[in-house]
Amino acid sequence: MRTFFVAMLIAVLSPSAVLAAPASRPKPDYTTPANRLPPAKSAAGNPCAVFGPGFLKVEGTDTCMKIGGSVQVDISGAARPR
Repeated sequence: MRTFFVAMLIAVLSPSAVLAAPASRPKPDYTTPANRLPPAKSAAGNPCAVFGPGFLKVEGTDTCMKIGGSVQVDISGAARPR
């Protein structure tokens, strides 16, 4: 039973390695020109800083939001004697 789950896990994860970008491909240059730099963010200008790091203000509202999460996979099984 475990070998089946391991085989399924390998079958699911191996295409993601194939679809990954090859290391030999040159990466595009996304540098921002000096005259077009975005405004600097400061803690004093962030009203959501009182809630902690990572909170951002939703534009057009007085709402502060932090986006995050986690993923958990739990697999169990039982074998019975034959």
